Amino acid sequence: QTLIVTPESALVGKVELVNTLGRFVTLRFPLGKLPMLEQRLDLYRRGLKVGEVKVTGPQREDRIVADLAAGEAEVGDEARSH
Repeated sequence: QTLIVTPESALVGKVELVNTLGRFVTLRFPLGKLPMLEQRLDLYRRGLKVGEVKVTGPQREDRIVADLAAGEAEVGDEARSH
């Protein structure tokens, strides 16, 4: 049986800051692996989906701002591409 290895292509970042009044978050990603503007990402906490964000910018180094589109966010939540 032949083993096929496929590299992981999903983006994975972490919520670093949450602004509940403005309904936006700051996300941190590995350098060189930032999401595109307007991209939607799901937020997970302990493996459960808790929200969705839409990347709006601005971007600085390995951080980017996203609007909270649905659900909620807490510092430490994981942001993953669909």
